[in-house]
Amino acid sequence: MRKQTIILLAIAMVITFLGLVLVQFNYFNALIEMRRAHFDKGVKQSLYQTCRILEEEETINYLNAALQSEGKNMQEELVRAGILPMPASISSFHPASFNSNIAQDLHQRLKQNYIRQKVMMTDVAMRWLKEAPEQPIEERVNTKHVEELLSRELSNMGIETPFFIALVNYHGEHVYESAQFDTTHLSHDYYSQILFPNDYNPKMNLVRVYFPERDSYIFHSMFQSALTSIIMSVVLFFTFVFTIYLMIRQHRVAEIKTDFMNNMTHEFKTPISSISLASQMLNDENITKSPELMKRISRTIGDETKRLSFQVEKVLQISLLENEKAIMKFKVADINTIIGDVVDNFKIKVKSKGGNITADLKATECLATVDELHFTNVIFNLLDNAVKYAKQDEPLHLVVRTGNNDDLSQLIIKVEDNGIGITKEHLKKIFEKFHRVPTGNVHNVKGFGLGLAYVKKMVEKHNGNIKAESELGVGTVFTIIIPTLKK
Repeated sequence: MRKQTIILLAIAMVITFLGLVLVQFNYFNALIEMRRAHFDKGVKQSLYQTCRILEEEETINYLNAALQSEGKNMQEELVRAGILPMPASISSFHPASFNSNIAQDLHQRLKQNYIRQKVMMTDVAMRWLKEAPEQPIEERVNTKHVEELLSRELSNMGIETPFFIALVNYHGEHVYESAQFDTTHLSHDYYSQILFPNDYNPKMNLVRVYFPERDSYIFHSMFQSALTSIIMSVVLFFTFVFTIYLMIRQHRVAEIKTDFMNNMTHEFKTPISSISLASQMLNDENITKSPELMKRISRTIGDETKRLSFQVEKVLQISLLENEKAIMKFKVADINTIIGDVVDNFKIKVKSKGGNITADLKATECLATVDELHFTNVIFNLLDNAVKYAKQDEPLHLVVRTGNNDDLSQLIIKVEDNGIGITKEHLKKIFEKFHRVPTGNVHNVKGFGLGLAYVKKMVEKHNGNIKAESELGVGTVFTIIIPTLKK
């Protein structure tokens, strides 16, 4: 996949995700506003219903009291007229004792009483309309009863959250507040309703209700859906990021593999061409007559064959990196001896570059369980890298050191050079497969980018670890730590 395509896909994913987040944000804003409007409507309706009930109860109570008083007066009048017996003789009263004249008189009096009742009801209503508004609001209502009524009405509307009420008279004074009410609630939004709005001369007596947990109550009602949406958005975001990361990584791997194939073709082509040319020269009779020339051609074929074998071995290291079940032949060996042999074999190569190599083998506990072949290759790869990345204008100085930690349970191996060094950016990637440190204008460094990946894999197979420290223009130090066999 082309790099431009990956960039376009990444931009499309980012725009899609941001659009989705924006849509969800707008949706939840609209949902919050809808829940708040529903809450406001429910509270206002509950307040209106509470005030209506209070008004009805006051009307009924006032009329009942007036009717009871008027009924008592009418009963006394009927007794005085002789139509009803005295209260003490009610038990001996029988309807049969009434004659037709008395019944007719009673009917006439009841008719008159009906007319009088109508007048009385009108009079009572007018008196109530004039007298009631003049009473202080705290005397007209039972505050505990107001709270109970409001709580019931809110519950009927599905609103279950703490609230506080305050009664405010027409002077704007709080004549009653709930037990838990404090002045901080005054800063909260509140809902108001006029008490007794149908009075003949209504006054601005108000009941106010405060909901200190209104916002949390509204948000809590949609918490589950919001949490689900957030989780899905986070999962989708990381899926996008991981997908983009995989695409970039695959693109990088494809580029590295292409570079690897080009390097491998070049590395194989040179020795094959040399061997082919030497073979053709052997067919020349004049050359066969010169023993010195024959020896030189044979030596060239041998060197190029070794070079080709070495490159094939490098390629075969890929299978060792991929195969977790690679066959390892472990045995107890002297690490100082192994490193000494590798250094001796490497001295000629280092001296041919105008440099020198030193072995400072001070490990007193140098026995470890290793695979000699692969451990030898580990040291060889580190030394070979030091030669490859040596400075062109300065002799190479290579030092291989060994030592132990305080309790002799670990063997410490250091390979130090004064080469070109590695930048911090590339230092953390040098153990990755196919990664090659750029060398600027120096183009004589060849390889597949497998050596250090192989080294790290083999060190881990030996239950050890490896780290690299480097400074650009100063040099690099590789440190290997493996367990030893304590005597």
